[in-house]
Amino acid sequence: MVFKLPAPELQDSESLVGCIEDRRSVREYTKAPLPIGVLSQLLWAAQGITGLGQKRATPSAGGLYPLHLQIVVQRVSALEPGTYEYKADSHSLKLVGDCVPEGTMHELGIGDQPWLKEAAIVIGVAARLGDAARHFENQPPQGARGARYVYMETGALAQSVHLQSTALGIGCVLVGGFDDFRVKEALRLPSDLEPIALLCIGQRRDV
Repeated sequence: MVFKLPAPELQDSESLVGCIEDRRSVREYTKAPLPIGVLSQLLWAAQGITGLGQKRATPSAGGLYPLHLQIVVQRVSALEPGTYEYKADSHSLKLVGDCVPEGTMHELGIGDQPWLKEAAIVIGVAARLGDAARHFENQPPQGARGARYVYMETGALAQSVHLQSTALGIGCVLVGGFDDFRVKEALRLPSDLEPIALLCIGQRRDV
């Protein structure tokens, strides 16, 4: 099943400087769902097509674009809970699995990270590390340069999502401490994709 996302809003409503100043890691969320338009905007900011030749929002070494987004939807309006794959070329979501139980989401983290189960969505950032390593194998240090580029790209993506979340008035936190095997299994990642980061996002709870 493929779900076409609403078109992203391309008119900036908040200044970039203001978003940089206000950006914070937010780990506490309400139970309110995210509007489907907000999810659309976040995914476009992460990996959306922004120019000719399939240029994307996040820079990629050699134009390789090895990153892949798998989204655990827990509370989004007009969208059933489940696990979805983001298709950047058509700005759409493909349903690939059922909703991940809250207990399973909580167990993905290293240590106690309740925001994994409390977020409205968790964006899983995965990569084809083998493809990147082979593509840049002639660049020293051999076998490691490609992976470094992937991690740089992931950082750029995460910052874009953080700033877009700030502009939308919602909360976001980057999670790097997780069990790779459990994440791969829970997010139904293919064997050639390795989890790199998780982004927990939801309606922020003011405390």
